[in-house]
Amino acid sequence: MDDTLTSTLELAADWADRFAELTTDERRQLALWLEESPENAAAFARMRRLMSDTALIDAFDKGDAPVQPLAPLPELRAGSSRPARADRRKPMLGRRQAIAAGLAGALALPFAGYWLAGGQTAGSPPPLRFASRVGERRRFTLPDGSGLLLDAASRVAVDFSEGRRHVLLEQGAARFDVRHDPARPFKVRTPHAGMVALGTSFSVDHLAEASELRVFSGRVRLDVADQETRVVPADRWALVHGATVSTGSFDPTTHPDWQSDWLDADAMPLGFAVQRLARYSAAPVRIADPKLASLTFSGRFRLDNPRQSLELIGALFGLRLEKRKDALYLA
Repeated sequence: MDDTLTSTLELAADWADRFAELTTDERRQLALWLEESPENAAAFARMRRLMSDTALIDAFDKGDAPVQPLAPLPELRAGSSRPARADRRKPMLGRRQAIAAGLAGALALPFAGYWLAGGQTAGSPPPLRFASRVGERRRFTLPDGSGLLLDAASRVAVDFSEGRRHVLLEQGAARFDVRHDPARPFKVRTPHAGMVALGTSFSVDHLAEASELRVFSGRVRLDVADQETRVVPADRWALVHGATVSTGSFDPTTHPDWQSDWLDADAMPLGFAVQRLARYSAAPVRIADPKLASLTFSGRFRLDNPRQSLELIGALFGLRLEKRKDALYLA
């Protein structure tokens, strides 16, 4: 990687790190720098995406990723978009500045031969990953401007290369508020089904043996292996469980499910409920007898108090919540 590109990435990393705290004057300076060249704008956009990857941040927190010190970002002279040298920056970098610096350095090898302006590579770039921790919901803006809301303990991988917008829901649940772009269909996939947004807001829940789609506005095309494609309209849900696809209606204003701290169960299998509540429990949750997982129940239960909800649900079946060495068990 040449020195010019390295410098561009380092500046982009520092701007991205400080973006939320920029003053009005600093934002003007950033705008001037972005207008100087397509390379600047592309580097800044990629740094913003990379720095929202929680897996990378966790790696730096644990010391798993090398961090190289970043040279102080020079301030700009009045009336100029070129940086001028300044000595007022603190010599020690904070955690996120170290991450920004490390990302710039880490890009040196993968981006050899990569032209930032054109976005062309010899091979496909790795996907961006967004994640949330147990008991934590997180909101992100995807590279195309679409909104992403992750349920607790959830993770997605995003591939937004030229001509495509593909999201793999690797774990948990997510809501997508999709920015319309007919040239690049917005696709979400789980191991059980594929969904294509037709201008919409919808959520997808990835369970161990099933996937649930809920459409809040617009329509979503649902593709399931060995079945005819179907279109799910607003205020409808579809559950893909094995070779079976069940559908029904819901009121998104009163039952938005996990987005409002509630588990809304309507003939829900006990196994599905345990998986969803486990996303909010510090201790793993198990069903002592796996045969009980198919039992169904209905009701509303708090997600932010998983232990109490598990006790209430267990009582419906004469089960108790027991704390054992490795997990909480319904037995």
